[in-house]
Amino acid sequence: MKHRGSFTVVAVGLSGVAIIAVVFAAVARRIFLERIECLQRSVEQTRTASDPRTDLPWQVHALALRLGVPAGSNGRIVQLTQSGEMWLKPGSKPLSFTAQQTIVIPEVAFLWRAQLPISVGLSMNVIDYVVGHEAGLEGRLFGVLPVVHMADGDTMFRGEAMRYLAELMWNPDALLLNRQLEWRVLNTRTLAVATGKGTRRCEIRLILDGAGDVVRIEADDRPRQNGRVVTNCPWFGRAGDYRTIGSRRIPVQVEVGWLLDGVEFIYWRGRIECWSMKVDGTTGRLEELGSSG
Repeated sequence: MKHRGSFTVVAVGLSGVAIIAVVFAAVARRIFLERIECLQRSVEQTRTASDPRTDLPWQVHALALRLGVPAGSNGRIVQLTQSGEMWLKPGSKPLSFTAQQTIVIPEVAFLWRAQLPISVGLSMNVIDYVVGHEAGLEGRLFGVLPVVHMADGDTMFRGEAMRYLAELMWNPDALLLNRQLEWRVLNTRTLAVATGKGTRRCEIRLILDGAGDVVRIEADDRPRQNGRVVTNCPWFGRAGDYRTIGSRRIPVQVEVGWLLDGVEFIYWRGRIECWSMKVDGTTGRLEELGSSG
């Protein structure tokens, strides 16, 4: 009887611990989801931009025209659905992902939300963002257990702002409407675009092909974290398979990577499954421009 009583006490104790763990997981997941919802509301509350800029090099206007941006654009945000693969380090196995992304047109801001199945019954939720003065990359198993948490700081902001600049090919209306962007013409096929001030300033290059499409993105000093060490590394991207979606021309196949000791490491390869744009800041009407089909 004594042993049976001890067993009962242990069983009750373990049950209590299990209940506490379940409650803790539910609360942690809810807090994470509420944080994502808060970030999403922030990017969606962006107001419609003012009139298109008149201070841009003609080459930037020409690129916007080629990408189908009308002179009277009043776009507010772009919304994407993506699928693809990611590699966490050179030589690792690829992880498939599906993602939704919201990109702000008149400001440097975005939110990327992804799900990565890791194994049977095991998945990771990832968010990557620049919202206001905040930037970060966070990943949680089941949306509960923190695996990756990089946030705040000028270095983090630079890295995420560079992502925004590189994704102007998916956000072409920003070429004419985003007054936080600074443009330089380096040669007939290379445009440099920068944003930020002081230690947050960053710049990338957009490389055009003979037809005038952006086919490559380059940066000399994007921050890369390896363990606890962050260094500035050469970074690049390739874009292709342009499709006309509504009136816009969007590349639906993209890959990005680092140049490590002169060797390319592709860590992200994705496809745009659907692209749309919100216009009219008063009503928040969704103008569906189509699917990449």
